[in-house]
Amino acid sequence: MTDRTNMFKNLMTGAFLCTAIAIFAAMPQTAFAQDESDEAKTIDKSAIPETAEKIEGFVPEGWKIEEDVKGDVNGDKIDDHVLKLIEDKPSTDKDDRGVDRSRALVIVFADKEGTLTLATIADRLLQCTACGGAFYGVSDAPANVTIEKGVIVVNQDHGSRWVTDLTYKFRYDEQPGMFLLIGFDYSGRDRADGSVTSESTNYLTGKRITTTGKGKKTTTKNSTVAKDRIAIESVDTEDFESKATSRLGLD
Repeated sequence: MTDRTNMFKNLMTGAFLCTAIAIFAAMPQTAFAQDESDEAKTIDKSAIPETAEKIEGFVPEGWKIEEDVKGDVNGDKIDDHVLKLIEDKPSTDKDDRGVDRSRALVIVFADKEGTLTLATIADRLLQCTACGGAFYGVSDAPANVTIEKGVIVVNQDHGSRWVTDLTYKFRYDEQPGMFLLIGFDYSGRDRADGSVTSESTNYLTGKRITTTGKGKKTTTKNSTVAKDRIAIESVDTEDFESKATSRLGLD
């Protein structure tokens, strides 16, 4: 086989791969239904009561519990409830396309008498099911919620060739009676060339560590930030990601 023939085959193979990547990257635009009736909505906070006899009482009409994460989050050694709510509608439409569904985080305190009391509602923290991009395709994008030593940890990722991973950590502070953001981690990676850009912010110490590089060749930068007291209900994940992207020069 001649060198010219090999060159032609390589060019054709490269063109095919580029076309395939372009098609794959475009999937989020068509994988989920675009009908107005299928658009995600924001939870009605006023429909959630201050107290309820059962945990289901904190779930307003049109929503359901996707996950009930149990654990002590206010330091009284009694398991509380961190409810991950999701819109109560089919995950696919009549054409088998994914339906975008919003999520909300509802935190409920429990006491030794079994009384359930609403602590707070975060309606802009968890990503929607259609927010995963080509990385998840037609599958629902996750919004992972755990409790680690009393700290509420939220982790979610999305993207295409460039995948973004976001982690938030919240701890209850009795003085203001709020769940405050104590840590925020942003990590972005290029799945094609392996480059990574990340930052880790500790709002208790006021320190931020930024790392950029590829493989073993990385650069780390330390900086200071304001020790802001940011309540969980005021965190908008899209805004946090946008500001991190801008700081890191990725926009």
